Amino acid sequence: MSNSKAPSRAYTMPVEPIILKELILGVGIPQQDLADLTGIARPTFNLCVNRGYIPACAKASAGKPDPNKFKKLIENHIKSNRAAMHWLLERGLKVEDIWTPACAQGSGGQGSFRKSQKFKGFGERVSKAMHRPAFIQGDPLGFTPSVEVEMISAEAQKHFKIFRNPFIDDIQADKDIYMSEEHRYIEAAMVDAARHGGFLAVIGEVGSGKSVMRRKVVEQLRKDGDVLIIFPQIIDKTRLNASSICDAIIMDISSDKPRIKLEQKTRQCHKLLLERSKQNFRSVLMIEEAHDLSIPTLKYLKRFYEMEDGYRKLLGIVLIGQTELKDIFSEAQHVDMREVIRRVQVAEISGLNGHIKEYLNLKFKRVGAEIDKVFAPEAITALGKRLTTKDRNNKTISHAFPLLVNNYAAKAMNLAAEMGEGKVSEEIILSM
Repeated sequence: MSNSKAPSRAYTMPVEPIILKELILGVGIPQQDLADLTGIARPTFNLCVNRGYIPACAKASAGKPDPNKFKKLIENHIKSNRAAMHWLLERGLKVEDIWTPACAQGSGGQGSFRKSQKFKGFGERVSKAMHRPAFIQGDPLGFTPSVEVEMISAEAQKHFKIFRNPFIDDIQADKDIYMSEEHRYIEAAMVDAARHGGFLAVIGEVGSGKSVMRRKVVEQLRKDGDVLIIFPQIIDKTRLNASSICDAIIMDISSDKPRIKLEQKTRQCHKLLLERSKQNFRSVLMIEEAHDLSIPTLKYLKRFYEMEDGYRKLLGIVLIGQTELKDIFSEAQHVDMREVIRRVQVAEISGLNGHIKEYLNLKFKRVGAEIDKVFAPEAITALGKRLTTKDRNNKTISHAFPLLVNNYAAKAMNLAAEMGEGKVSEEIILSM
């Protein structure tokens, strides 16, 4: 028989998670925050929410372990969180009920309920959280928010007296594009790369506005008329290679037919680019979805970039891709790419935090609405916080990209209309 002594447990451990687990998942409270608050390890806190184990709080008085101290610290934290209290109130629960097993059977008294009498929304948030990470402010592991387009309901449009969805078909001209100082810098970098033979990579998350900026720059260059834009049309960018890039250059800057052999194509490209340069035209190669490009193709681009007429570059290159492209341009991961990495300029699009109100104001103004009549000021601030996380180095990261801001704004308006609220409030943002 083993002499090891089983750890002392202040409470019997049921097999079901307790309601506290559903609460922190539903509201988005980091488990690490609560573990730090009570002075216990994260694995111990996991044991609490998943098995009902109530530890002797590490912050209790020396020599006097007190599990009630643990409960009190957690309950006080929950009471100070308006979103958490709203979550409990919505389900007819009190703060003390968070220690009840989520599937407990009881006599129906305070703090217990039968399986057949589950509270409103029971399991809904947990099931969702099982399939996607919780939306947690400051979560060092980040999150993967849904980018599915959220539609403003007809009821919400009527409720807020908005006769057209401000987020659908919302860009018809340059004046419809919100440009922060960062966006203007990246726009200028793209134009400079096109006019002066630069090598630029524009990197941004899904819905950050990369393609919109590319279209804006293309329109500007076409109006000026002195830059020839080469835009490979192949849909599968993983299949883009040296030969197909040559084809795109030849077809976009001339009416010539591409030669068959790669050596002949390459000479044909150089000759055409040289001719256009002598005619005072600059040429730029723009590639969308550049994160799908293979390593060999990226190396080939450096060869195209080196085509020149004396000291003058014949071809500028602008790559536009998602954040995976930034990883490709890491010399630590791809040392064989150093000849490309050390030549490319990277411009990364960050979120709109600090500019969310100005962005939404532009969108609502387009449809004859006023942002202040739809969103309370503190709701805008809460939306910014909701779309902010921290990485492992405690660096703040904004996920307030146009598509996500649109989706969460639409979702908040729908919820406010359902609740009969005059404006989207901070509480509504926090309860989503």
